[in-house]
Amino acid sequence: MDTATINKNSVLHQLLNQYPLGDNISECLTCGACNSRCTWFDGQGGPLPRQMVRMAALGLDEALVASSMIWDCLLCNRCTEVCPMGITMDKVVRKARSLAIADDIIPGDIKKGLKNRLELGDVNGLTKEEFVETVEFVSEEFPDAVNDPEAVIPYDQQGAKLLYLPNPRELGINLMHLTAMARLFYASGQTWTLSSRHTDVTNWGYFVGKDEIAEKIALMVVKPAEELGIETLVLSECGHGYHVLKYLLEDLIGRKPQFEVVSMPELLVRYAKSGVLKFDPGVHPYKIAYHDPCNVARKSKAYEAPRELLAMVCDGVAELIPNRQDGICCGGGGGLLQDSHSAAKRMITGKPKADQMKQTGLPNLATACLSCHRQLGELSAHFKLGIKVDTVASLASESLIL
Repeated sequence: MDTATINKNSVLHQLLNQYPLGDNISECLTCGACNSRCTWFDGQGGPLPRQMVRMAALGLDEALVASSMIWDCLLCNRCTEVCPMGITMDKVVRKARSLAIADDIIPGDIKKGLKNRLELGDVNGLTKEEFVETVEFVSEEFPDAVNDPEAVIPYDQQGAKLLYLPNPRELGINLMHLTAMARLFYASGQTWTLSSRHTDVTNWGYFVGKDEIAEKIALMVVKPAEELGIETLVLSECGHGYHVLKYLLEDLIGRKPQFEVVSMPELLVRYAKSGVLKFDPGVHPYKIAYHDPCNVARKSKAYEAPRELLAMVCDGVAELIPNRQDGICCGGGGGLLQDSHSAAKRMITGKPKADQMKQTGLPNLATACLSCHRQLGELSAHFKLGIKVDTVASLASESLIL
């Protein structure tokens, strides 16, 4: 890069440097610690964390957008863990993505998904009528899943204690996962419901960095949930959905919601410890490796619940090395998995994770995010690892003692 002077009048520069930590790009020491932590830094065409921060600090908005690095970044924040100045990479990159001059490089699938989400309530375009048809179809077979002819999968039930917010995959290509979650709710004995007014745990406004869109999508969840009068919103296993609704929600909507927010693994551990749910680990008589989703683990500090639940439903948990705050991204984060044209690139971004999976020597791995679940499964197939990938909650459902 040629020499450049700081342009504090650039749009991005004005969006950043508003807080003591996180977006404080003017304090970057150019030490390069961030580069040393990026798992894609040594891969083909990977982003350069330090370069992105320096371009933002200098006000080189157009050059940063033209570099395409802002959409190559996985938003995993692994680099953030070692930044001596506390610069949070996903805050920098998301603000860069929010620039009007960056609108043309938003992946087409994400643009379409956002339009569907805002207009129909579901990124895949599932209408309210199609949601009802899907749930009633799954509900027809549900009595056999719990050996109870009266059992149903409820929706729009006023005053239910629990509201389950599914992942779009559970209403499309993975209906069996929705049935598995319904078994767990049934066994809890608690009143629960789905809602036809918000069928989607995802918030792609987070990916594009536009807080006004993220707020609208968040309120599409909050308002109907509050109107149903539920006590607890239970989130499907979704990394960024968990991070947005559990940790960013109050800042987005400017208040606390009138309900508690928990993930499915967190709820199941709570009920298991209180004796409400019982599991048989003999159903899975093997040790299983666990992958930390970046948004659930490093960015939200929810390390233990998935591990505790796995220990209840399998014969022990093996750690990937490194793990927790140092964990390696699956390679599909930051919206990359949501781009249907990214498959070849994701096999490059996911190579470090595939190597890590192979090193366990185990044929089974679990994660607490359905996006990670898909990416890890594709890595296993592409690199011929022979590893079966499950979600933590689905394993719990299989081990459930009704």
